[in-house]
Amino acid sequence: GAMVADNVVYAGTKSDKLYALDIASGAVASSRKLDGEIWATPTQAVEGEDIYVPTLAGSLYRLNEELQTVWQFEGAEGALAARPLVVGNLVYAGAWDNKLYAIDAATGGAQWNIEADNWFWSQPVVSEGTLYAASLDGKVYAVDAATGEARWPKPFDTGSEVRAGLVMSKGSLIVGSRDGVVRKINSDDGTPAGELQIGTKIEADLVASADESVYAVPNRAVLYVIDTSDMSAVFFQLPQ
Repeated sequence: GAMVADNVVYAGTKSDKLYALDIASGAVASSRKLDGEIWATPTQAVEGEDIYVPTLAGSLYRLNEELQTVWQFEGAEGALAARPLVVGNLVYAGAWDNKLYAIDAATGGAQWNIEADNWFWSQPVVSEGTLYAASLDGKVYAVDAATGEARWPKPFDTGSEVRAGLVMSKGSLIVGSRDGVVRKINSDDGTPAGELQIGTKIEADLVASADESVYAVPNRAVLYVIDTSDMSAVFFQLPQ
């Protein structure tokens, strides 16, 4: 995906290059070759600050506006293909070595990690000091965002791979999985609170709106608008 910041569009490619494009003209303002393919959308903590870019070589770069390296994290033993999340002084990045890393935003040093039984390939979410992250092992993990210590008695098991990014809505965690189900989970204890059967694989990130509706697009041309109060939905056919 592309990220817009300060009238610049940042986009990575499978040719290992990150491009900074002028938002008005699309002209290449600058570019930078990194150490691997860039599958994830770059991210930024605050507009005007540095950007973070993961690669399939297992690196996470912090780059300034000239695309110069501020630091490069190389501690993962697998690809980084999920969009990283920056909250406070930590950057959270999931990897294909079955680990999710918390990285010091100032130095690039590893602070802690959690391990699952399969890849972390979805963007996590942080709410009220808790990090929620899902893996292709089908489980959703809740840990202290500062220390990595478990917050739930056990991970929530969806029974299906989770690739889509998670969102919070009305105090609950919303998770879409490859079995075509959108699930609502109580954020305090990891118990189920409702679900919506869509029936088609969900891999695209969920999006929460200002009114806390959740938007989901499964692997077909339909947009679902979900009311997470009761997990009902209306849907709109998209152009083929």
